[in-house]
Amino acid sequence: MKTPGVIDGVIIAALISIGAGIASLLLGGFVHYPILFQIVLCSAALTYLLYLLKRSDARVGRVVVIGGWSLMTLICWLFDVHLLEQVLLQATAVWLVRSLYFHHSMLTALLDLGLIAVGLAASAWAMLNTGSLVASVWSFFLVQALFCWVPQLGQSQPGAGRNSSQNRSSFQCAHRVAVDAVRKLSQS
Repeated sequence: MKTPGVIDGVIIAALISIGAGIASLLLGGFVHYPILFQIVLCSAALTYLLYLLKRSDARVGRVVVIGGWSLMTLICWLFDVHLLEQVLLQATAVWLVRSLYFHHSMLTALLDLGLIAVGLAASAWAMLNTGSLVASVWSFFLVQALFCWVPQLGQSQPGAGRNSSQNRSSFQCAHRVAVDAVRKLSQS
């Protein structure tokens, strides 16, 4: 699977912002602004988390991530958690998923946490200066498009190329042995 790039991040930011704008237009006259904000926040976070999980090479824990996110969101709705706390919880969920699925060291995870903080600051600035929910969502996710530039410090180690070629040849040898065993079983 191809890892996310800046262009992909800008595209997903635009799609999420357009979705937020459509939700604001369609629901703006029917629901109160705090509830609309919660709907947009949860929808945007879920969309972005699904995007991250789709772009990740790891195949484990996806159901747990979505289940944990759903449980957290449901608890926030049931216990009427303040909007600011919900924003921080959703941003933390995004950070955790990116840290677990895309970063290989604590330093890169902390750099990514800084990127989340900058995105929240940009989002707050946009909300205060424009009063637009769409501009706020766009600002946050536009900054998050830069997460692919966080250096992968723990990924490459000296001699990793030699070990991976040895692992590949070990796998090929084991694969040949398994194919031969299946062939022998099918002939008898």
